[in-house]
Amino acid sequence: MDREQLWKILYDERNMAALQELPADFFEDVRKHIENLKDEKRKADEKRGELVEDEIRNARMKVEDIIRRRIGKIVKLASSGVKTQPKGMLDAEERIFEEVRRHVEEGKESLLALVLNAREDEDKSVYKNMKMKMKMKMNKSEKAERNEEKEAEEEEEAVIVRILDDIEDFVGTDGKTYKVKREDIIMLPKINAEILCKRGFAERFDSSTEKKRKIVI
Repeated sequence: MDREQLWKILYDERNMAALQELPADFFEDVRKHIENLKDEKRKADEKRGELVEDEIRNARMKVEDIIRRRIGKIVKLASSGVKTQPKGMLDAEERIFEEVRRHVEEGKESLLALVLNAREDEDKSVYKNMKMKMKMKMNKSEKAERNEEKEAEEEEEAVIVRILDDIEDFVGTDGKTYKVKREDIIMLPKINAEILCKRGFAERFDSSTEKKRKIVI
């Protein structure tokens, strides 16, 4: 490795979107190159030593620039979701690629879990509200049905009859006292109406065949 080769590698890395393929022992070659420059500096006179020091500094800057650019490409590839390792990476870079990809995947799963858990909580809340509304509707429906049944029962318990003969006052099963006479049309408790009909004192009233008559309640 020399300064010309190092410069060419940096130039290519700057101008390539992909990772350029480097020799497997690239980092070792660079290390030896810098060590050789240090040895040269120790053996050189003051003037030459200053020039070699500048060369060492430039070599380090070039290597840092190469590494920075390659790391940027590796991070971009690792975070893109690729499943296989790209070509052109050195062994040390492959380890970086795997570490970055693992952390990116873990981070993605962590963020996704936050979203899904929030959605789950929202779904649970919506489901709970829907369940409560359905329960309220069912309760209202059941209450309405019970009221309808009660009204139907009450209607069934009361029967309209026509009195066929004068009868004495009596107390109905509903606790009311009834005073009726012949030809009265009256609403009576079902039990009382049935008894009067069976005994021939009354008959069920058919409104479709009747005109205006006196109704006693």
